[in-house]
Amino acid sequence: MPSNTTKCIGCGVVLQTEDPTKLGYIPNHDHIFCKSCYQLMHYGKAEGHSHPDNLPNFEKKSLIVVVTSLLYLDSMLNSEVKRLGDNYKVVYLINQIDLLPDATSKNFLLGKIQKSFRLNRVSYEDIVLMSALNPYDIDHLKGYLKSFNVPNIYLIGLQNSGKTTIFKALTGNKEALSLPKAALTQTMLHAKFDNLNIYDTPGLYQGGYLHEFFEYKDYKDLLPQKQFNPRNGTLKSGQSLMIGGLVNISVLKGETKSTLYVSDYVKHHITSSDNVENILKTENIFKLKFDNYVTKDYKLVEDKKYQFTLADFGIVHILGPVTIQISTHPKLHITLAESFFK
Repeated sequence: MPSNTTKCIGCGVVLQTEDPTKLGYIPNHDHIFCKSCYQLMHYGKAEGHSHPDNLPNFEKKSLIVVVTSLLYLDSMLNSEVKRLGDNYKVVYLINQIDLLPDATSKNFLLGKIQKSFRLNRVSYEDIVLMSALNPYDIDHLKGYLKSFNVPNIYLIGLQNSGKTTIFKALTGNKEALSLPKAALTQTMLHAKFDNLNIYDTPGLYQGGYLHEFFEYKDYKDLLPQKQFNPRNGTLKSGQSLMIGGLVNISVLKGETKSTLYVSDYVKHHITSSDNVENILKTENIFKLKFDNYVTKDYKLVEDKKYQFTLADFGIVHILGPVTIQISTHPKLHITLAESFFK
């Protein structure tokens, strides 16, 4: 049956039959999913998606809902999004809290986020902790959004933060794709929730995430999708924690306790710092490796827990005081902050 739409119902890109190498290609007008979405759905193969350069234009009477994964808090603090609250009502939805162990204090997490937002001058109306996969959280969100009494609600945020999953849950949309792949939504998607206009916008770009280094079929399992099983350890001077072949943390001075939060598919290995290079070159412990590594030293002087966010695939807590060295690809996105949770 011929398509009645000019846009892919999976990602929103404009459909075209002229050039197979460009976005939106379909072999004929019987197709309602572009080639890229079709291959992603059926073969797990991702190609051809891109990132928007700028924020969309918002209607004046709107609520801006910033959806950010628990793993992306570090990036949001340095994003242009944090100034939106100067001109619009802005609510932050901190998604994927279901990744945290059940014993995690949500009040502690919220307090840390509020403190960090104040220090970084982030303007907002409210902060909501939630999981887009929790029906109770979605039901609560529906009532909460209606309480703002505005006609338009925009879901914005970084790539792969859960915007489309929330969009589908609010509106009943069944076609939009919400797989764990960065930059899937290509143009703004629109649907109704009661009398509200809900807009799902393309994910904002963050450099240094795994999609810049590896193919989707290789890295997709490394992105956390279920509750973390924390991996605790003790590292002494001269020892290294190797994380998935992607990040190596070596203790230069002192001793520390570490806690690693990653997908079950991410292997870790503790070894002598002198042995790291040999393992990366000669052994097949890890699924993925980089061709190039650089090192950076960190002197963690205070007696507190520090948090290193590892691109889009994990978090590691390091207890100070200690001096460590991190070895990874020069462009991998890694940030340091005081821990957001304990």
